[in-house]
Amino acid sequence: MTPQKEALFLFLNHYLAIATFIGFICVIIWTAKLILLKAGVLEKYRWTFELFSSYVLPIGFFVSLFSTLMSLVYSDYLGILPCGLCWFARIFIYSQVFLFGLAWYKNDKKILDYILLLSGVGLIIASYHEYLQLGYSEFIPCPAIASTIDCAKPTFISYGFVTFPFMAVVFFLITILLSVTYKMSKK
Repeated sequence: MTPQKEALFLFLNHYLAIATFIGFICVIIWTAKLILLKAGVLEKYRWTFELFSSYVLPIGFFVSLFSTLMSLVYSDYLGILPCGLCWFARIFIYSQVFLFGLAWYKNDKKILDYILLLSGVGLIIASYHEYLQLGYSEFIPCPAIASTIDCAKPTFISYGFVTFPFMAVVFFLITILLSVTYKMSKK
């Protein structure tokens, strides 16, 4: 890796780890607020969720586009090869760019049911991958062949738990919460 690519790699690792950590905190707060809204505690703030739900398609599009572009920068520009589980998670991330984009263009919020399904499956894959990278034993072997990247070996780890799979976990949680927020605001 050239010095310029090494500098970009370190820069992205640092700032994407911070953004992921902040995103995870936002997911926790967002989830707690949705639970409190469902319980009737935050009923007077329902209008904020309704306002937010009118923007779920552009938010989902830009979040999925950013995730896709960053994964492509790491693999295609920086040369960081993805492992087998990363490829499976990417399938569920990349497809959402097109689904959110088309849904935004057509203003079709029915797509959120499909997003919920894709994100749920992607979340399971990314969570298992994070479990492996934190050093726990395999339930299912890595789908990589012997000459490629090991799924259990993290490319980087920040704050003791932020890895590429954790970034995918946060992405999938955000898209799930976008769908749930929209569905709750319409009831």
